[in-house]
This record gives sequence, structure tokens and C-alpha cells, in this order.
Amino acid sequence: MDFKYVPSTCPYCGNGCGVNLVVRDGRFVGISPWHRNPVNEGKVCIRGNKSYEFVGSPDRLTAPLIKKDGKFVEASWEDACKEIAGAFKAVKGDAIGVVASARNSNEDSFVLKNFAANVLKTTNIDYCGRRCNADAVKGLADAFGAGATTNSLADLGEAKAILIVGSNPLEENPLAGRRVILAKQNGAKIIVADARNTATAKIADLHIACNPGTGVALVNGIITAIIKAGKENKDFIAKKTKDFEKAKTAAAACTPDAVAKVAGIDAGLVTKVAEIFAAAQPAAVVTSAGAGNGDLIRALANLQLVTGNVGKAGAGVNLLRGKSNAQGAADVGAVPGEGGLSVPAMIDAAAAGKIKALYIVGENIASAGAHVTDALGKLDFLVVQDLFMTATAAKANVVLPSASFAERDGTVTNAERRVQRIRKAIEPVGSSKPDWQITSEIAKAMGHEKDFAFKDAEAIFGEIAKAVPAYAGITYAKLDRPEAIQWPAAGGVFGTAILYADKFSTKDGKAAFAAVEYKAVEAATSEFPFSVAAQWPMGTLSTHTESVMREWPEAKVQINAADAKALGITSGSMVKITGKAGSVQLAADVTEDIKKGIVSMPATIGSAVVKVEKATGGN
Repeated sequence: MDFKYVPSTCPYCGNGCGVNLVVRDGRFVGISPWHRNPVNEGKVCIRGNKSYEFVGSPDRLTAPLIKKDGKFVEASWEDACKEIAGAFKAVKGDAIGVVASARNSNEDSFVLKNFAANVLKTTNIDYCGRRCNADAVKGLADAFGAGATTNSLADLGEAKAILIVGSNPLEENPLAGRRVILAKQNGAKIIVADARNTATAKIADLHIACNPGTGVALVNGIITAIIKAGKENKDFIAKKTKDFEKAKTAAAACTPDAVAKVAGIDAGLVTKVAEIFAAAQPAAVVTSAGAGNGDLIRALANLQLVTGNVGKAGAGVNLLRGKSNAQGAADVGAVPGEGGLSVPAMIDAAAAGKIKALYIVGENIASAGAHVTDALGKLDFLVVQDLFMTATAAKANVVLPSASFAERDGTVTNAERRVQRIRKAIEPVGSSKPDWQITSEIAKAMGHEKDFAFKDAEAIFGEIAKAVPAYAGITYAKLDRPEAIQWPAAGGVFGTAILYADKFSTKDGKAAFAAVEYKAVEAATSEFPFSVAAQWPMGTLSTHTESVMREWPEAKVQINAADAKALGITSGSMVKITGKAGSVQLAADVTEDIKKGIVSMPATIGSAVVKVEKATGGN
């Protein structure tokens, strides 16, 4: 019997937990803890622990498929690439869109970016995770100089107070949630703002059940209360920041009473949080990239600048990510070039007939709703590269089988800027290949063999280290240690755990406050009486992991027990949720863990307010 451990990085969320892949007789059969990895110290959640299940799923794509007369037939790689090359050559660059993935490797996205720019001649490239990441990344970059988390996850254990807004780490990023628990055990005050009494809210010292979309109002209220009490860090503000007065003026409208009105909370809570946060040194904030628009990120950055909580351990803005390489995809440039379209804009352009062809790598964008599916149906040509026959792949003209994280080499960059290795442990299923290799073969079929003659993933990373300043000095050899390297690499030795200890990365070295005003969210009406709090969505990997699906077999809508009783809804019964964009049917989860007048559901309907009713024939 052949038996080995292969160190790698979990392919799910942006924590980037270190894992050892257990390989027996050439098969990936389990996960063993990697105790020395500083991200998770040997702990893993159910998704990482059972990642071998989706890798070994019988539903994996194993060969290229070309659609003929409405049906897919297996094809050789040569024929598939020839088909794609012919179609892409017939379309002008600005009529082609390229969608990268926040769960593919840095090498995949780097090659894809160069393919878009130099072969397809299009600036229309974006990674799908930017639909929720773009504003957050820009907000951090505008405030501090770099679009990334300021601190390390381990730093949370040193915080004296942690404010969590727009995130539920214990369920969404469990190993980041572990750091919050450790901080609490060390005496930190945990403050959670969420309309739901989530697992994270249940460990909080203070749970603020604010209405969805009112996070900016709450944070501005905390800032205003701190300034009114004279507790702002005047020395830090004077020496290291600019535009404080603009931020102060913009936040001033958010008095405790004003915040209480829009957020549906007691005014005294705002003052209480301000007192706790101002007194705690250091204090951290935790949010997620999908928490809302950039205003929330800028407001949180303002709060940390007001209190001087940037550039030191246990502080900063900690931006959690939903996908394993959301940070890396942005780092290597899988984002729109000048005049280029974002993913939502590409969908709109496809619907309008302006985008004629799409090349989608590792994303199931059709899961976003019927409007996306309809837009895909209007394309002249669609290529999808993935592990499974997703709803998006089913619409394609050509489908190409990708190798999984266990079947290839590469790197990913987690939410704390830690560049880590993934290592090939087993052979790819069927004739599937790493995404960078597939893209290179299409480029060769289009006459660009010389520019895409990469020997292996390590050679591509060498090009990344030359092209991306933050990665300068990093090599595969220097990533062999489980600690890996957090960019910027500081000579490629150990990296930088905490950004801005000396100065900010802006042109003048000072952090910039922003004038963030609270913009009222869409209010519930008699027609749509419920506000929506978005849930963490199930993705392609989870839905092909049997153990995960046994725990969460179906999507549900969470509704307050009193609201459910008034509507004649019981737990498990089917309900119809209708918004301005359409309707969906889900099973009901009747609970006291959500405020009255609010429902929580996967964000597929795209509406901030909805109507809820018992489904016809539901029981």
C-alpha cells in the first residue's frame, strides 16, 4: 500500500487553512491536521475536512464536451481548442468577456489575464468574486493605500474589543471565528451587529440587532459618539491622517437617536459601543467582502482611524473573504482594464447583444438568477471551464474539464495576504487539466504558442513575482514553510504580518478619512413588508460534498416565529418569497433568532424587501 501526506491549502473560504491531503494508493481519501500552519493550527471545518468528497465525486467532468444539435458530445482537446479558437477569432475584442474565479490559483488568473489582454485583445476581464469584493477592496485602498486586510487573523487574539459588522465568522469563516472565541477567552469584549442571532452573535458580550443595510448608520453613530465624548485619538489623527473634518461632518447626522430610528435599536446601545471601543486598546473590526457597498468599509476604516487602531497588533480592518483566492485574483490583475466591464456589466452587455462571446473559468454565474441565464442564452458563443456540469456550463457551446486543487500545483493568497502553496497529490481525473494549462492550449490554437509556453506552475509564479510588486522576492522554495509569506514580502523571507506600522501606502504616507454619509436603504412597504438579511450561499464545491449536503440539504428562509404564526407558516413548510425581481420557493425555518419583520435567505432573488406567503399546496 502506498500512503502519503501532501501539504496544501483548503479550497473553500478566504481563511486559507493549511491541510495535509491523505493519499492512499493514488487516491485522495482524507484530511490530516497541519498543526504548524499559523492560520488554523490544525483545526478544520466540515468543508475543508471533507474536501476529498467533491474531488472524488462521480459527477466530475472528465473530458472536453462540444454541443452539437443541442447535445454535448465528448471531444479531444485538440478539437475543442480548435472549435474555441475559430469562434474567438471571429469576435472583436470588445465583444468578448472573460470571467475569472476567486477560487482558482494565482497562476490560473495570471495566465487568463494575459490571454485576455494579448490574445483576445479585450479589457473585459473580471473575477466573479468582485461582485461583492470590488467596493470593499477599493474602500481599503482609498483609505490606507492597499486593497487588503491590514492585519493577520492571529492578531484578533490580542484585541481588547472586536466589532463585527456584516459578517458571521463562526459559520461563514469558522477558523476566523475561532480567533474571535480566543479573543473573548483573553478578555476581549465582542460586539456583533446583525439582525439575526447568529452563532457569532450568541457568543457576543453585546448583540446589536440592527436592521439590514444600516451598518453605515451604526458605525457613523459610534464615531460621532466617540468624538462628542472627546475620546478620539487626536495625536494619531493629526500625525498620520488627513480629511478628518470631512468625515466628522458627514457622520454627524448619525446621532444615537437617529441611528436608533433607522436601525430599530435602542439609542443607548450606540453610546455603549462607543464607550467600549474608545476605551479598548487595541480594538479590531471584522467584516466581510459581501457585507455591502464600499461605504461600510470606508466607515469602518474611519472608525479605526478615529481611534488610532491601525498599524498595530490586535487592531485594523479585518476583511473576511468567501472564496479561497479572492485576494490573489485581484493581486495578479484579473480585473477590468481601462474601459473594461465588470462581471455584472458583462451580463448586461450580453443581454443587450453587445457582448457576443464569454469565456468563463471556474464560476457558476447562472446561480445569480434568471436574468443571468437569459443573458447567457443570447450569446453567440460560450466557453465554460469547471469541475462540474453547472447551470452555467449547461448553457455553453464548449465545456472544458478543470483539474481540482488536489490534482495540480499552484499558489493562493488568503484574506490576510498570506501566499500559500497548493500541491499536486493525485493525478487529474479523466483528461482534466489545470486551468492555466487549458488557457495556454487555447492560446496556442490561436497562434500564440510562444507567449504561453509555460513549463509549469512554478515558472508562471516567477512571472507573477516580476509583475506584481507585492510578490517580489517570493518563490516556491520560500513558500515551503507552513508559515508561507504574507505580502509585501520584505525581501521574500517572512513577509509583513501587519500593514502600516510606520506609514500608510498612500502617495503622501497618510491615511485618508472619507466623508461617508448614511444612505437610507429601501424600506418595507405594505406590498413588500419584509426586509432581507442575506445568507451565506452554497457554492459548487459544497453542493458536491456529500457530508456538507447531509448537514444542509436545502436552502431555507429564516423567519421570526411571530411572523410565521401570523402567516400560517410552520417550520419545514414551503413558502413563496416575492420581490420586485421575481419569486422563489424555499422551506421555512421558523425561529426566534431573527427580528420580526425580517427574513434571511440566500441572496438569489436580488431584492432588499419581499413579500412572504405560504406556498400553494404547502403544508
